[in-house]
Amino acid sequence: MVKASGLPVDQLTRLYGAEAAELVLHQGLAWRAMHSHGRALIGLLPRAVGDVESYDVREGETVAGAVLGWNFGDGHLHNEQLVAAVQQRCGFAPGDLRVVLLEAQPTHRRRQHYRIVDAATGLIEEGYVNVREMVVRQPWVDDETPEIPVEPIARPRPATEVAAAHE
Repeated sequence: MVKASGLPVDQLTRLYGAEAAELVLHQGLAWRAMHSHGRALIGLLPRAVGDVESYDVREGETVAGAVLGWNFGDGHLHNEQLVAAVQQRCGFAPGDLRVVLLEAQPTHRRRQHYRIVDAATGLIEEGYVNVREMVVRQPWVDDETPEIPVEPIARPRPATEVAAAHE
């Protein structure tokens, strides 16, 4: 993909090494986890990919910044249209690129709408997370609260089932 600059991880690796680059990128995720929407994003990762440790987790803002050259910082460029454009250029296999899309909390609503999308196969799951649940959670997924409660709109499909169906 032709773009103005390298991905943030590549730029940081050249300056500080691979381990420090990952640490810097994860600081953004840690900061986001201090807020309810960040806890929802992190809590939805296992639903998106199954084994989170086997994936490189990146923020939408850094991806949009590298691919488009800029971003609004509010997530409105990180949607299915951007995923489709990246897929058209890169041709990812099922499971290679998964995206968790979380809409902002509407005024006077206690839940947020989310979608989990695979670049190659499309929508995996769609539903709602309860904001109050995110506020009372710790900013990480642990053994006591391994999954966040969701209200799926359609039958949820585990990430492993979607990948297996397209192999």
